[in-house]
Amino acid sequence: MSNGDTRGSLLRWLDERYELSPLLAYMRHKEVPVGAHPMVWYYLGGATLFFFLVQVATGVLLLMYYQPGEATSYESIRYIATKVPFGWLVRAIHCWSAHLMIVSLVIHMFSTMLLKAYRPPRELTWLTGFALFGIALGFGFSGYLLPWNELSFFATSVGTDSVKSVPVIGHWLLLVMRGGEDVTIHTLYRFFAAHVVILPVACFALVGVHLLFIQRQGMAPPLHGASGRKGMPFFPNFALRDLLLWLVCLTGLASLAVLLPYGPSLPGMEWELGAKADPLAPAYPGIKPEWYFLWIYQLLKEFPPHLFGLEGPELCLLVVGLLMGFWAMIPWLDRSARRNRPSPAFTDVGFAAIYFLTFLTLKAADLGVAVVPTTPEETAVVAKVCAAVTIALAAGATMLRVGLYDHDWFVLSTAALVHVALHGLLGWDYLEAGAACAAAAALIVAAGALRRSSSSSPGASS
Repeated sequence: MSNGDTRGSLLRWLDERYELSPLLAYMRHKEVPVGAHPMVWYYLGGATLFFFLVQVATGVLLLMYYQPGEATSYESIRYIATKVPFGWLVRAIHCWSAHLMIVSLVIHMFSTMLLKAYRPPRELTWLTGFALFGIALGFGFSGYLLPWNELSFFATSVGTDSVKSVPVIGHWLLLVMRGGEDVTIHTLYRFFAAHVVILPVACFALVGVHLLFIQRQGMAPPLHGASGRKGMPFFPNFALRDLLLWLVCLTGLASLAVLLPYGPSLPGMEWELGAKADPLAPAYPGIKPEWYFLWIYQLLKEFPPHLFGLEGPELCLLVVGLLMGFWAMIPWLDRSARRNRPSPAFTDVGFAAIYFLTFLTLKAADLGVAVVPTTPEETAVVAKVCAAVTIALAAGATMLRVGLYDHDWFVLSTAALVHVALHGLLGWDYLEAGAACAAAAALIVAAGALRRSSSSSPGASS
């Protein structure tokens, strides 16, 4: 019997038992929509999935040697990095893939937002992606403590301490996360359980649901309808391109792990083992969380201790919660996109969010000074440099928006940049500058809405 007959018999046998014919027919007819925007945005989800699978594979390998415990966590990581053959490489790949996964996930989320890929019927796809972003941050936060070294210990102390500012349930959340009032070995056990059991189970479930939605509904077509071009067949055309991207990501990941095994030594992106954690030792200055938490870290510093009768950190986290809730509800708030029409205001919301996060992240990284700023003068220098960099990047983005995409709505992004300029360049208080810019943007939006309502009313001039 020839190989072709053998394959045919095997396929028939499987089809009789598992009804594979509809699945194969679906794969043959599944297409990726082709539109005016570059197709590179369609590959970001696959790249994120690739980095997650690398996380799983390397995490399993590390788990074969890692032993959580006060006398074993640090020692087992040191053993992996120095004694286990290629253990340092596996750890470096695990760390690099964690950061690259969040980078690709952030870009994927913003590209989905700017391309309006959340419009009906894909609202739940957006929500599951948003939930996966939260789980990815949980992976990073819980895994940071596992080496039990000085940097991870004190960074976790700072990060978990902010949780107590959550209104009403803050202290209870702190006790749940830490297993007590302070960061101890019980905190390590809880973070280990979350990192290797709770979060993976939740992540696999959400990834399955997210992929099911995508396969059931397909990728979002261009906002302005069909482009006149036939879509690209998913299999084999798109699938082979996706596989090629995975190979490129693997090459880049291996190169980074070999050339920079302990990270690029940027704030929030370094994982050299260093000294073992000593809970009784004083924390050294300049402790910062990982880079994707820097904006929250800096925003907490911008709030005074007390404001409007509330604790400053509590009010800050309330604002962060409202912003996150707004971001999650965008598919229902963007009514123009729901009607398959352009929504320039929500496009501008996306750029305003990028400028907001960029400035706070750069400022938290102390861009512009060689040491941790300790004086008002040094802090002012950091603010000016970060404001200049943010405005320069925004100017380039605005030119692209005007030149390539003919955008003509810049109210919110301009308000975000004026906020940056008032605070960073002119020295205004961060919250006062933000309140002034938000009020001005609200007045402009309200005036524009009133003008449009008046022009469209029956009594308008003919």
